[in-house]
Amino acid sequence: MGGITPLVTTALPLANSVIGTVRNAGAGQSSTGGTAAQQAAAQQAAQQAAAELEYRRQQDAAQAAAAQAALEQKYREEAAAAERSAQSAAASRQQQAQLEAEAQARQWAHDAELRQQEQELQRQKDEAAATAAAAARAREMDDFRSAQEQTLAQLRASQEAAVGVKEAEARSQLAQLTAAADAAEQRRLAALRQAVSKTRAGLGARGVTGQDGSGEAILLGLTNTSETERKDAQATDQLKRAAIQQSLDEAKRRNLLELSQLADRQRLEYMSKFF
Repeated sequence: MGGITPLVTTALPLANSVIGTVRNAGAGQSSTGGTAAQQAAAQQAAQQAAAELEYRRQQDAAQAAAAQAALEQKYREEAAAAERSAQSAAASRQQQAQLEAEAQARQWAHDAELRQQEQELQRQKDEAAATAAAAARAREMDDFRSAQEQTLAQLRASQEAAVGVKEAEARSQLAQLTAAADAAEQRRLAALRQAVSKTRAGLGARGVTGQDGSGEAILLGLTNTSETERKDAQATDQLKRAAIQQSLDEAKRRNLLELSQLADRQRLEYMSKFF
């Protein structure tokens, strides 16, 4: 629109001039009756004015077209500049976004590394704590087992001491039984000899010898009686000895049972405490 306005403002005065010239020529011809030469001159002037008008119109049109082209070029340049600006802004935003993404990625990587370091540190702490707990548990188990073994050893020692005392008592009792049996045997033999001597003396006083049937029977009766007493004494002695040995064996069996029961209790205590 800016290029069309000068064309209109330029063409209007020129057209008015041509119209005025034609009108003046016509008016002069009608008023004076003019000559042919004048008419030709007027016509030539009108044609010249029309040609000038056409030239000016073409010039104005060319100027308008040039102005329009310049305006369109300006629009295109402005659009191109706007597009370049938009592209530049988009590139800048993309670059900024890429920078932010890279910074975020670096931050994430840093955070991940910190978390990994923390996890590794925590793992080491947990491993150290587990190792310490295992060592403490092992020490506690060893101490508990040592205490149990000490208790068992103390019981065994006390039992052995008691058995030793009982064995000493048994040996003393057996020695007493042996001494008593020997003494009884000596008394039996002495009594038998004395009885045989008295019997023979009595038989001799009655005129009966030991070789006689009645005398021999009497002496044999004394010997059998003495032998029975010896066997009875031996049986009694064996019973006493068996009783002493049985008492000692029972004490040993009780000790073994007590040790076994204590070991079972300790095993159950150990399992219930640590497993």
